[in-house]
Amino acid sequence: MKRMVNAPQRGSALIEVLVSVLLFAISIIALIRVLGAAVRESGDVEYRAVAANVADATIGRMWVDRANLANYVGTTAVADLPGGTLTVAPPAANRVTVTVNWQPPGTVAAHTHTVTATLVGN
Repeated sequence: MKRMVNAPQRGSALIEVLVSVLLFAISIIALIRVLGAAVRESGDVEYRAVAANVADATIGRMWVDRANLANYVGTTAVADLPGGTLTVAPPAANRVTVTVNWQPPGTVAAHTHTVTATLVGN
């Protein structure tokens, strides 16, 4: 009977390289997903800023023209937002509510920014 001599392991370096390539590929995929989420979130922040500016500008115009508040009531399109609309509720005791809605691309739920202001002054 022939006795087996302990032979040195062969191919272990190849297995180590394959495992490290697999771990590297998984980390790259995770990094790409994180970057994609960051890009989506930065777009959402931009839309929120535009909605706030539109609402504030509308309230500013209404404050200057308090005698004609009823003329601002209604819904209009907002060109700077995807699917954006601006809705001004009828004023009650100089209190107005301005709502901006938009539908970000690739999302199911619509987003809303609502501002309520009391327009009183000199």
